[in-house]
Amino acid sequence: MRHCRRFAVLGTLCVATVGLVSPAAAQYTAAGAGTLAGPPTADAGPYAPKGLPLGGFRLFPSLQLGANYDDNIFRSDTNAKNSFYFLEQPGFSLQSQWGRHELDLYGSLGSYQYSSYSHENHTDWNAGGDGRLDILRGIDLIGGGSYATLHEPRTSPDQSVLARTPTEYHRSQANAAFEYHPYHFGFTAGGTYAHYDYSATRLTGLPSLDNTDRNRDEYTGYVRASYEFSPGYAMYVQGTERDVQYQLSIDRNGLHRDNHGYSVDAGLDMALTRLISGKIFVGYINEHYSAPLKTVSGFDFGADLDWMPTELWTFHLTASRTLNGTTIDNASAEDDQAVRLAADYKFRPDVTVQTYVGYTDSNFNGSPRHDKYTTAGLNLNYFLNRNISAQLGYDYQTRSSSLAGQNFNDNVVMVGLNLHL
Repeated sequence: MRHCRRFAVLGTLCVATVGLVSPAAAQYTAAGAGTLAGPPTADAGPYAPKGLPLGGFRLFPSLQLGANYDDNIFRSDTNAKNSFYFLEQPGFSLQSQWGRHELDLYGSLGSYQYSSYSHENHTDWNAGGDGRLDILRGIDLIGGGSYATLHEPRTSPDQSVLARTPTEYHRSQANAAFEYHPYHFGFTAGGTYAHYDYSATRLTGLPSLDNTDRNRDEYTGYVRASYEFSPGYAMYVQGTERDVQYQLSIDRNGLHRDNHGYSVDAGLDMALTRLISGKIFVGYINEHYSAPLKTVSGFDFGADLDWMPTELWTFHLTASRTLNGTTIDNASAEDDQAVRLAADYKFRPDVTVQTYVGYTDSNFNGSPRHDKYTTAGLNLNYFLNRNISAQLGYDYQTRSSSLAGQNFNDNVVMVGLNLHL
């Protein structure tokens, strides 16, 4: 029952943030091709990391090393530039092993070095923690927070085509929720906060571009009622309210971008069945902007499902609608509707093949710009032993845009080594 409750809490936080997120947190994260797969989890069976005992905690350190080739590092429509680049990504997860309550800490750093274009070199890092306080039986208080220094990928439409280096930004996040779950019924109330702070963008042959008008605070509050009608299956209804406040009242295009909105969703959580697990929801979303920007409203949806028809095959389906803040002139938001299908096949106990295909439709409400992304990839993972695995991968992405000069095709080949305890 506790695993089911934890799954429901994580699902609540995911649903609460699906309505309005940062561009770098949407499809552009996956679009940053050449990122190594994470260290193996408990799903890796006999090759799952054991970690190191530290009192009431267990430490899971990892180190990922990669050598990659990208044939269009600037995501250009013409005159594509290619380069080899190397990735080093150390990380850790510290997980409590208590009978009651829970505290998890984590952190990682990713360093990218390009052989041909050193001005593309950058380092991302993040650190944070999550916890759960078991107040009484059926009553939990959960919360967490994180801080990250990141760089906007070249795929972002808000990244200037004249940018000499990727735009750096800082993200602070916090969340808290109260959960009451007496037997079959459950009630959750909580909120999230995120602050984005963008550094200036260095331009080629021009002065740096000030991004102060992109700095903002995002507030989300939600309430959720659920009913577990069968072990591992729960229906829920959730209402979410959002408010976004920018540091500057007027942006670079003379527009007032503060906005607020809400969504109402109904969904299903499936937590305990081995054959299929995950969540799916549908609803209505409405986001209000100041004139002349247009209000965005309509069908809201999301899905994150895993299907395991046999012990060798696992299929993953994700789908979402997200409204992303943007600096595109006259556009209220970047309205992304995305779907992704992936499959994992255990060729042997120590060899896993992963493949995926995805599609994202990006509509810039109020602007004539309309982008369409198609992605696909293939990864081969070979576990030498419990502590070392090797990876060979390929990622493909294309963007078709209604705006001239914004189309691109990109191919990335990756070779990696993952070390974990």
